[in-house]
Amino acid sequence: MRAVADPTTMLAFWLVGFEQDSADDCGEICVAELFGNVIGSAQSTVNVGLKAQHDPRLHDDMARISLPLDATEWHTYAVDWTEDRIDFSVDGRPIHHVTQAIGYPMQLMLDLFEFPLAGARYPSAYPKAGYVRSVRGFRHP
Repeated sequence: MRAVADPTTMLAFWLVGFEQDSADDCGEICVAELFGNVIGSAQSTVNVGLKAQHDPRLHDDMARISLPLDATEWHTYAVDWTEDRIDFSVDGRPIHHVTQAIGYPMQLMLDLFEFPLAGARYPSAYPKAGYVRSVRGFRHP
């Protein structure tokens, strides 16, 4: 995944429970949130972690992590979770660990958000863009 250094955008990739068996099954694993205003050529910030949403069994555990990389270049953002932990990594390097987990079915979400600055929108500023080369998932044996 690679973002665009546009201060009005956020590229996000997350997994969220879709409340198949219970309305409580709605927690979120935030694999990566890349805000365009904190992306630089030598350092970028990524938000990762767990959001409880309305799941009473969970509590928010998010981290804002500054990394020595240019998030406009291709990087691999990953999450590995089991019944008792969630591990986050970028390019194979561990960056955050959560000691709670989600055991219900999840759906993958990917979105490019816009946070327009005050004033008029200009057609020349569109289209907004973020890029995803591939997504891979697997189940632990």
